[in-house]
Amino acid sequence: MDNLDEDTIQLAQKLNNKLKIDHLDWHKLKGKKLNRSAELISAALCQLLISENEKDTIKYLEESLKWLKGINVDSPCPSKHSSF
Repeated sequence: MDNLDEDTIQLAQKLNNKLKIDHLDWHKLKGKKLNRSAELISAALCQLLISENEKDTIKYLEESLKWLKGINVDSPCPSKHSSF
C-alpha cells in the first residue's frame, strides 16, 4: 500500500504486539476465543498493511472466524500424570 505513512504501520504493529498472546499468558488465554480471534485479526491487518500479503491475510481472517464461531477449540495440555 503506497499511501500508508509510518505512523499507520507503527499503529498496526503496536496493536499486534498488544494483542499477541505471549508465552507467559499462553496457558491462560490459548482457549479464549475472543483473545485468539483478536490476535489473528491484528496479524491479518499487519499482513495486509505491511507485507501486502493477501493470501496470508485471508488465512488469518478465516482462522479468526473459526474461533469466533466456536469451530476452533483448544484442547487442554496433557498433565504430567497423563499417559501421553
